Amino acid sequence: MNRLIWIICTIFLFLVFSSVFYVSTMQKQQQVNKLQIIQIEKRIALDLPLLDLSNELLKHSGNKAALLNYIQILNTFIDRTGIEVVAITPQHEFDASLKTSTEFIRELNSNNGVVFIVLSLRQPYFTRDVVAIYGMLFILSILLTYLIKLAYINKNDDKQVIHAESNTTESKPLTLIIDLKSKTLSSSVSLEHQVALANKPLCFYLALVEYCTNNSEIKLNHNKNVPEELIELANKYFYRLVELGHTVRKRPNFNNSLEKTLSEIRAALDDVLNDCPEQKGLYYPPKAFGEGSRSRMHSYGLANVGQGNIKIIGK
Repeated sequence: MNRLIWIICTIFLFLVFSSVFYVSTMQKQQQVNKLQIIQIEKRIALDLPLLDLSNELLKHSGNKAALLNYIQILNTFIDRTGIEVVAITPQHEFDASLKTSTEFIRELNSNNGVVFIVLSLRQPYFTRDVVAIYGMLFILSILLTYLIKLAYINKNDDKQVIHAESNTTESKPLTLIIDLKSKTLSSSVSLEHQVALANKPLCFYLALVEYCTNNSEIKLNHNKNVPEELIELANKYFYRLVELGHTVRKRPNFNNSLEKTLSEIRAALDDVLNDCPEQKGLYYPPKAFGEGSRSRMHSYGLANVGQGNIKIIGK
């Protein structure tokens, strides 16, 4: 996103915050003004009998100087409200024209007739405090825009990292790690996830890997005995386990229960390669499927093992 969009985002947030602040302050001020005007009206209504107003019926001109003095005193008490009393006039002397747009008229009923009060609302909106609040709202808008920008950048970076990692995982084969010291299988994708394997399947799988790496074209069929070279390699790894102190038992017969041994190997590899099923074909002894699956057409050899990467610890 370019710089112009972030500027527009900042202005938009500022306008939203300013609108909310303006509406809320105006509503609050209107409520306060309404209560203050009611208090002023009550005060004048109580003082009306004491005011020397003109009376058309009695042909009394009233005391205008005393009335002006009363208005001045009253305005000193309500000075901080922003409301000012402009005039208190009996109905027969009232001129309906107002001098400014800030003036408005209120009506009181007295024993001597109707009395009009002219009030003026002098409350500038852009006071120093209000300007300071708008400044804070603008700074807040900038900060929020900055946070949104950071979140947007981080989100894009995360997507790029995930995309790069997925591309790396897809294009680069993982490393299958076989640890003779702990008799476990794991992978470079998840080193902490280790799967234990018994002596016989572990030794047979290591022998199978080495044998198929050196003899990639040879087919290993279920209906034939395990090649002597493969048996010798399996025995070699078994004796290595003995040296590492894992077993003192008689070495197993690797020709017996071949399918069970392969099933245990496949189960361990299924667990280790669960997150990378597309890499399984490099390390997985193929299963036999369908009718006559154990015929000479099927081979449990690792045809693609040379394309993978296997690390043996404790060899």
